[in-house]
Amino acid sequence: MNKKAFFKVDTKLAELLGETYRSTEDAIKELIDNAYDADSDKVEISLPKELTPDPNIIISDNGSGMKENEVRSEYLNVANSRTSRKGDVTFKKKRKVKGRKGIGKFSGLMVAEIMVVETYANGTKTTLKINKSELAKGNYDLEKVPLPIETERCNKEKRGTTITLIGLNQNLEFPNATRLGQILMWDYGREPDFELFINGEKLGVEDLAGKTFEKKITTKEGKKAILKYTITPKPIKQAGIVTRVNNKIIGRPQNLLKDDEIVPKKLKNRIYGELICDDLEDDVTADHGAIIENSKLYNSIIFETTKSVKISVDEVFATDMKMARARYQRKINKELAKLPEYKQPFAKKALYKTLEKFYGETEERINTVISVMVSAMEKDHYWDIVSNIQETENHDIEKFASALSEFGLLEMSIVTSQAINRLRYLDELSILIHNSNTLEKDIHTALEKSTWVLGEDYSVLFSDTNLKSAISNLLDKKYKGKNPKKRPDLFLSRTTNKRLLLIEFKRPNFTLTRDTESQAQRYMDELGEYFGNQPIDILLMGGKIDKTIRDVKDNIKYMTYLDCISSARNRLEWMIEELKKE
Repeated sequence: MNKKAFFKVDTKLAELLGETYRSTEDAIKELIDNAYDADSDKVEISLPKELTPDPNIIISDNGSGMKENEVRSEYLNVANSRTSRKGDVTFKKKRKVKGRKGIGKFSGLMVAEIMVVETYANGTKTTLKINKSELAKGNYDLEKVPLPIETERCNKEKRGTTITLIGLNQNLEFPNATRLGQILMWDYGREPDFELFINGEKLGVEDLAGKTFEKKITTKEGKKAILKYTITPKPIKQAGIVTRVNNKIIGRPQNLLKDDEIVPKKLKNRIYGELICDDLEDDVTADHGAIIENSKLYNSIIFETTKSVKISVDEVFATDMKMARARYQRKINKELAKLPEYKQPFAKKALYKTLEKFYGETEERINTVISVMVSAMEKDHYWDIVSNIQETENHDIEKFASALSEFGLLEMSIVTSQAINRLRYLDELSILIHNSNTLEKDIHTALEKSTWVLGEDYSVLFSDTNLKSAISNLLDKKYKGKNPKKRPDLFLSRTTNKRLLLIEFKRPNFTLTRDTESQAQRYMDELGEYFGNQPIDILLMGGKIDKTIRDVKDNIKYMTYLDCISSARNRLEWMIEELKKE
């Protein structure tokens, strides 16, 4: 039967349709979420190959499907959330609902010109066709655009929904099967009764991004198991190893390295895999919720599994740390240069060890740790203990152990103390910022010797009071700015990425505007002739930022003093909390 249907529009439509999808793969995932919410056991996704004539994307599921009245009253009821109609869990499988805003169907129209929905329920097949061009002709007044809808009889046992996307968006790359698999595995890899297939291939552990391992395990009794796992680039939800028996996941994921004190926690949460062993069928509890704890076979296999995972993790950790050392080497070298040469080898080892402790943290946090630790190492009593350790003969075990213990406690104590001192400095700086009499030169003086407040990769190259002589000495040239008697209130810093930074300070009660930017830009242009092609960035600092400023060039940054202090404080407080965990 051929009929017409219309969208029913909720008042929140304008707000919700403003949301976009980052990629074609993310848009397709939205349609998979709908299949999951329909209590599907299996979803098959067919992606076209490049240069395929008239390429289509087809997504089929075996879920509950929709009756004609459900298509009209619910599916076409835009922005009317599913949870408000039917609750937070699905009817049959009691799954936590994924789709909540009622606009998931529009994801298909990001990918293609036409979306055809064929859905089966109660012996009826209902077909709905949504054409993006027709919606555009109607000025996207969705309630007035008729949509073709047809119904016909079908096998009463047939259920589910098939969505066909026709006329793929030519401005977008074809969907990538590997990328889509990684996205879907992130959310659905641990679902025990939800199978996903892309172009006929079932998704599994190996579809995750990262390094994948596989090992066949055979016990002394001849029992067999297969271990598959991936070490992902970053921590993943539901990390761990699950046990699969006769294609059913038994129990929850296990962190096999949870008691290993050497492996960093963040690395433990990057292990995602499964142990497949049908020979464990007789060792599964009656409710299939777990493996019997004292199963000899299970314990034997887990022992081999843990050993294999540990070896792989050690390999990945060693590679990651090697890359981290290379990435932070410039920063480490710059900080070590502050110490006497004879102290540098030991300090370098200590810094490398510290990198291991803070494995997986952001670059900003690692830079903070390196900076604070080197500052602490400048203290004389730190080196008194180091000397004591180095002078102790190895056969004096008791004295040697005591020295090591004392050193470890002192090291943490001094580093923590240094971080606390910096927090006190920030308190004093805040008082200075809130004083209405504070001038640019006061801020300049306060920050010139404490550039760590701005960020851990800054260091003073030269400042306004000796700008003229510094340039002359450095390049044997005379400063030829348009106003040589009026030197800019700034100083240049060289960051770890070899870029120069020009900082323009304003009073704490000054609002940064485009005029401030122009002034700093002129200074940069004048200095440019002395530095050739050396990249120069600009940092503008003041009390407030003009609210009308929107678009800012990549090499220019606006920052308020309070934001700067807040950011520095957060870094230090995080570090102190981490040290408390020791």
